[in-house]
Amino acid sequence: MRVFQSTNPAARLRAPIGYPPALTAEAALPTSNRFTDYVPASPCNLCGKREGTLVETKDRRGTPLNVTCCRHCGLTYVDPLPSAAELARFYAERYRREYKSAETPSIRHVFRAGRVALERFRTVALLAQPPARVLDCGAGGGEFAYLLASRGYRLTGIEPNDGYREFARAEYGVDLRPGTLEDTSFADAEFDLITIFHALEHFRDPRLGLAKLATWLRPGGHLYVEVPNALTEVSSPSNLYHYAHLFYFAPGPLTRLARSAGLVPLLVDGAPSKANFTAVFRRAEAATAGEAEPSAHADVVEANRRRTLSRYLLSGSTWVGAANRLWARTQEKRASRAGRSARATLDALYEKEAPRTSRGAA
Repeated sequence: MRVFQSTNPAARLRAPIGYPPALTAEAALPTSNRFTDYVPASPCNLCGKREGTLVETKDRRGTPLNVTCCRHCGLTYVDPLPSAAELARFYAERYRREYKSAETPSIRHVFRAGRVALERFRTVALLAQPPARVLDCGAGGGEFAYLLASRGYRLTGIEPNDGYREFARAEYGVDLRPGTLEDTSFADAEFDLITIFHALEHFRDPRLGLAKLATWLRPGGHLYVEVPNALTEVSSPSNLYHYAHLFYFAPGPLTRLARSAGLVPLLVDGAPSKANFTAVFRRAEAATAGEAEPSAHADVVEANRRRTLSRYLLSGSTWVGAANRLWARTQEKRASRAGRSARATLDALYEKEAPRTSRGAA
């Protein structure tokens, strides 16, 4: 069997216009080489091995990008990984502009993020009650942070992007700190709950990141995570892999990473029928080995084999999802045309769906 290796490439590919040069991958292999054995330049963050299966060779823009699945544990990641300095510059200055085409969120995006915040708030309300101390890691435009702060939670957020962070501070008055997880510090056991939505996949070292988050949780505190689902059967095959997403998690590898950080799984919902999966972990009172998780390698590789354009277009869930998105976009346009500020837009939405109580009022 042919084995490809990604170490010390002769040259880097020229990035297309708009593609972040700092995150341009090494020269990727042709698409025909998918599902072959592959020796990555970067060792697996979970098990430390360097034996993989190449599951993708280009990102959603068609730009070369090697994505490998560890043959030992099933953790899936971009290879090679960018440096910490490259990532810090990219997220501080370019990520939101590249991803949302804006330096600050539009009213349409504010309304969309507000609806998502309400869905997540239902889980938060089961895990912690005001005035619990909550950390939102990767706070984005601050819509979720504002919802919690306005309902009586003592909220702190971390957001590396300058434009989105300063917008949230000015518009909502929320406490968002600059920087990344790596250069942020809090006291041990400071928080009752930590939320991290669609941020863990951006970490260069998710094992270290989870360990750091765990130290900030009080014993018995909860970590609430949402990440893209590496096993999804409902995402377009041409829209799954993104150069800014360094890791792709199946439930097993994420659970193993969390256990290594002293976190016990309470809920791991990663059904293939979902594009994202959620997990809730609790900081253990004492160190525990927990149960061994089987390798996800076979499942991840099979999910990528099955994820074809024809299967996607013939799936009923594709068209149900399209109809739901069309309805959501109609509501977003109405919100945008209402002429309200971002804060007034969220106030109207939140008061309707999650009215303040005397206990939770800010």
